[in-house]
Amino acid sequence: MCVYEILPTGVKLKKLREKYKLNQDDLAGNEITRNLISQIEHGKARLTRHAAEIMFKNLQGICNNRDIETDEDIEYLLEDEESQANKILDRYITELKDLSVYKDGMFQNKLDEVENFTVNWNIIDKKIIIFELAGDYFFNTNDLHNSCMYYEKAKALMDNTIYSDNLISILRKLSMVYFYMDKYDENIKCCDFAINNFKNINEEYYCIFMYNSALCYIKLKEYDKALKRLEKIEKKVQRIGMDRYYAVMNQKVVCFGELERYAESLDLNERIINNINKDNCQSYLVALINSIYIHMELNNKEKAKEVLNIVDEYINNLNQNNKYLPNTYCEVGRMHSKLNETKKAEKFYYIALNYAKKFNRNSLIKDILSDLIDIYISLNDEKSISKMKDEFFVICGREKKISRNLECKLIEFYLEAEDIQTLKELYNFNKRIS
Repeated sequence: MCVYEILPTGVKLKKLREKYKLNQDDLAGNEITRNLISQIEHGKARLTRHAAEIMFKNLQGICNNRDIETDEDIEYLLEDEESQANKILDRYITELKDLSVYKDGMFQNKLDEVENFTVNWNIIDKKIIIFELAGDYFFNTNDLHNSCMYYEKAKALMDNTIYSDNLISILRKLSMVYFYMDKYDENIKCCDFAINNFKNINEEYYCIFMYNSALCYIKLKEYDKALKRLEKIEKKVQRIGMDRYYAVMNQKVVCFGELERYAESLDLNERIINNINKDNCQSYLVALINSIYIHMELNNKEKAKEVLNIVDEYINNLNQNNKYLPNTYCEVGRMHSKLNETKKAEKFYYIALNYAKKFNRNSLIKDILSDLIDIYISLNDEKSISKMKDEFFVICGREKKISRNLECKLIEFYLEAEDIQTLKELYNFNKRIS
């Protein structure tokens, strides 16, 4: 491991003499005193450019006579400690960028080294770059907690009263991470901060923050607020790009449906399905899933099944690194469950569960387990419920927090089954975690 070192001017001067086997008189010559060099080496006097020029002239003269090449220049000697720290941090930033493509712990080790270095060198602009790089790395490795922490650390170092591209970039990334972490209230505050405080924000970023906050309002079941935000950006996103336009339209369909405006929901959704580019797999699938929801609300189960069959085939076209994968598979599982297609529901729920684990989506994992437990209770499938119990132990153990919803469902089942041993197991687990 390469550890960089900051050298005071006096230490550099001393090391220079040692390297070329010179005494203080050799460097002083006839123009400055040996005592001045001694004071500089002991940190009692400041090195001026004039003195440095004399020393280097004497150094080069001696080295030329000895037929020795010198590697250093006058700027090396004059460079102060903060300038050295800046250069070292630039090297660290380059190293972190190079290591960010690996997932073997090397990035984390280097980041620890950098953070130890910055304890003594609080160079704000460099720390912001480092923290944003760390946030990006942890987001790409699905470590949402650390990603959020480093983005927040970067934001805390910025002047939040002045618009800058860097600040807007951090706010956008925080908005994305907050959503995946189910921090909807924080996300809305983050988006509103960007929208309300920076009137000169460009149209694309304005639409991103409005859209992200609308998604949060949908999750919070505040559909009127979500709809207002979506309608504000509808025409703007159409100018930016059709993929984003259809993403906004899909969420309008959701809001119309939840507000029981089924005719508007169905009409808009059919227009989306008929006009959207089918290569836009995510938005096309969302439109199909919305169609299923609408037809089920209108009690048209045959049409819902027909569309669901299309979804079952088309879902394989999704990019396997798409962070919406677990949600999408979960929704498909939920549709099959509502249509009493238990085997298919189970299949899609398990795929969703695997992706949710891959992307560390703990809240979604618990939702999937809850739905699966409901299915297995209805089937009185004790073996499968036992597997869900083990999954419950894993997720709650990782979070160090009991999911009351899952715990209650398991307790009710095992009480009904009069399985005292398993009830004791659940009790002891609760006691250990709580």
